[in-house]
Amino acid sequence: MTGGIEGRTAIVGGSSTGLGFAVARDLAGRGANVLIVSRSEQRVAAAVGAIQENGGAAEGCAADFTDPDAPRRVVDRARELYGTPDIVVANGGGPPGMPATAATAEDLAAACDLLLLPVQRFAELTLPAMRASGWGRFVAITSIAVREPLPGLVLSNALRAAVTGYLKSVSDEVASDGVTVNTVCPGFTGTDRLGVLAANVAERDGVSVDEVFAGWAAQAPVRRLLRPEEVAAAVGFLCSAAASGITGVALPVDGGLGRSLI
Repeated sequence: MTGGIEGRTAIVGGSSTGLGFAVARDLAGRGANVLIVSRSEQRVAAAVGAIQENGGAAEGCAADFTDPDAPRRVVDRARELYGTPDIVVANGGGPPGMPATAATAEDLAAACDLLLLPVQRFAELTLPAMRASGWGRFVAITSIAVREPLPGLVLSNALRAAVTGYLKSVSDEVASDGVTVNTVCPGFTGTDRLGVLAANVAERDGVSVDEVFAGWAAQAPVRRLLRPEEVAAAVGFLCSAAASGITGVALPVDGGLGRSLI
């Protein structure tokens, strides 16, 4: 199932590996023309090759989103290759873990540069054209930390919540123009990033990494870590034509970890 996005132009941030790559592969499988973006030219090239080998339409652009000019270069590259972006998936690496009382103003500012400001820049650059065309999808990948802050991850807790609040406000203003704006909040998902976090917890608590993974898996009713493609499927649906009535939501994809009713 393509979801009605065949030929659409999609930008996917942080998409050379992990969740971002799974999203890029999902969108390419639905027929979108995907621009893969990551900091490493080598990893970008490898990701592009992997999607093309499976018949998907993909090209790459190396960029570091902490550079204020990078989003404009990425958007310009997408236009050169495929046309005006119809879909933007804002995604990237997370900030370092630390206790809240250890975080400095400089730490928070750096996390803002990494997590919040790139989202605003991409929104500013792409939403006007989406509104003018009467169709668009903007999705940010955040974390379950926006619903319940995670210990030792104050920077992610604070700034991913800020992304959620910002995009909720944006969604209200563009919905009548056929543009949906949503966030996806992954739970514990088997990626390299989760491995780094597990290693930090293992060192702090004096246990093995496998014990950390097992503890996380046991917290959710599914009793396992999620797979990147499961999160990507949710993002792909929100980008589809069928999801035109879903906007302004923070969708948890967490294996039932969150226990709230809504």
